[in-house]
Amino acid sequence: MRKTWIILLLVASISYMVSGCSQSATTLPVEEKPAPPDSPTNKPPSHSEQPQNETSKPDAVGKNQPQHETEPVQIPPVQPDHPPFEYPDAVRGIYVTGHSAGGAKFPELVKLLDQSDLNAMVIDIKDDDGWITYPMEGDLAPYSKPFIKDPKALIKTLSDHNIYPIARIVVFKDSVLASKHPDYSFNNKGQLWKNRRGEAFVNPFMNSVWKHNVEIAKQAAKLGFQEIQFDYVRFPEGFEKRDKLLSYSMGEYTKEKLDSRLMDEWKEQKTVWEKQKSEWELKQKEAMAVQRESTPPAEAIKGAGSVPAVASAAVPSQTPISEQLNPMPLEPPKPEYDAVKARVTAVTDFVGYAKKELEPMGVKVSVDIFGYTATLQEAPGIGQNFNLISENVDVISSMIYPSHWGPGYFKIPKPDVDPYRLVQEYVKMEKQKLSQLEKPPISRPWIQDFTAPWLGKGNYIPYGKKEVELQIKALNEAGIQEFLIWNAGNNFTPNVDYTPINK
Repeated sequence: MRKTWIILLLVASISYMVSGCSQSATTLPVEEKPAPPDSPTNKPPSHSEQPQNETSKPDAVGKNQPQHETEPVQIPPVQPDHPPFEYPDAVRGIYVTGHSAGGAKFPELVKLLDQSDLNAMVIDIKDDDGWITYPMEGDLAPYSKPFIKDPKALIKTLSDHNIYPIARIVVFKDSVLASKHPDYSFNNKGQLWKNRRGEAFVNPFMNSVWKHNVEIAKQAAKLGFQEIQFDYVRFPEGFEKRDKLLSYSMGEYTKEKLDSRLMDEWKEQKTVWEKQKSEWELKQKEAMAVQRESTPPAEAIKGAGSVPAVASAAVPSQTPISEQLNPMPLEPPKPEYDAVKARVTAVTDFVGYAKKELEPMGVKVSVDIFGYTATLQEAPGIGQNFNLISENVDVISSMIYPSHWGPGYFKIPKPDVDPYRLVQEYVKMEKQKLSQLEKPPISRPWIQDFTAPWLGKGNYIPYGKKEVELQIKALNEAGIQEFLIWNAGNNFTPNVDYTPINK
């Protein structure tokens, strides 16, 4: 009987070992593939996603089975098809269309960067018409064109040549989206409104338009672009003259909705102001007390004649207390709803939304903005406020082309013929604006490498090596090391010295 039990135990042990080995062999994969970047394994949880409670997870047997503690499976991170990019010492870049990036001109542009101190390309990923410039799948497929047939190969080439990749996305000028969704745009008596150049804009008040553009930006970030540059972040030029003539949705920016929001924000600002006011009054009282205690009695100095040199050092400053302290903070003005406030708020909100959505992806966010907005409190028609936009981005790129300033701006009779002085004067204004911010963004202006004959005889000059270098010189002398160069056809002047003056 004892022998029988021993034999049975041996048979059971052997069966268990065989079945265990067989199970291991079938459950272990032959080749472990990393999860895609947006899989649940590698995707960071969003603010709307709550972490799961591990102890309540159902297993293969039942919901209430106890969970055994095991070593977590280490899944290797997704490896890009290119070495990681590094931010340059300072970005010095050129504009590149989708056609150039995907065509015969691209090697020529790469060679330009290889042979100069240029180190970045701003490439159209969503162009001025609204087309995504490389093939997309899913919901974005109808909005894409294969101008760049192999975007992964493009990114690898940029990486191989140490060229910092920036994805340009034209936001609210979008004839493609407007034609497919007229309700996303502006309508004039039942017809899609277009400007005099035949271009349609989509509505910055609409969250659906925001999501469309930010989704394109996310795809560009997954592809390998290190920075997303949003352009045309504004209403159409001259919108203040037609805002009451066109029909369009106001979204969350109606008077009723925005009034309530603005009042809540004002109350928060008022609370901060009241605290600052109390601190200011306390410091004023302390300063006055110190002055009273340190001032000699009138009898002690009456008739004493001149104060000895040694004693005079102890005599307190007779500067009024009000001049010894910083001025008392001004009470925030009570907000009043108007069309300008609605436009500025919508444009600023889009930039903040885009920055928040892209932050988990580790890319920088930049915005192109009209240069003249830095000289105004805000541009009322187009809805751009230089400081409010700058507070929400990593990089601000003002378009300061000398040809784009009217006669007499900065007291320069013909700005296009004096690029050096124009850039000098602009930088003074921008520095003043950015100094008002707690965390100012990088300043990286767009400068001009094209000739503007449309200004008329005597109002323009041919632009070449000298004119481009003068703009760079003015920026460098003001401490701005980064710049981008615009030429719509990507025909850049040869032999320009792009080297910073302090390099």
